[in-house]
Amino acid sequence: MAFQPITTYYFERKFKKLTKKDSLLKERIIRKLQEVIDNPDIGKPKRHALRGLRSVHIDPFVVAYVIIKDTVLLINFDHHDKVYEETPKIMDVLISDSRTIGALASAGVTQEEYAAFSKSFRKRK
Repeated sequence: MAFQPITTYYFERKFKKLTKKDSLLKERIIRKLQEVIDNPDIGKPKRHALRGLRSVHIDPFVVAYVIIKDTVLLINFDHHDKVYEETPKIMDVLISDSRTIGALASAGVTQEEYAAFSKSFRKRK
């Protein structure tokens, strides 16, 4: 079963910036994202402050995402050295981001499900 992908503003901005001049990288990333959408469990589960998130590597970059119901929320895409520092900050912003909440709602994720996820993420710090 393929999951529905939803991208955050941060993911889109980084993807566009980092693939602007590298079409081969863009193809590699798109192939890897298709694998994630087909089977989100292929990503490595994160621990500690990032618990609940998963990531896949497209060397030297990493895609950080979370699975909510039948949806894969693509949160961040950046160099390995930066992605793990930035993602907790992005998650704090996404908890109240109306664009993300609206996209998840249109994908069938209720406000209660998103609130439960965001509440559990806040506890993890």
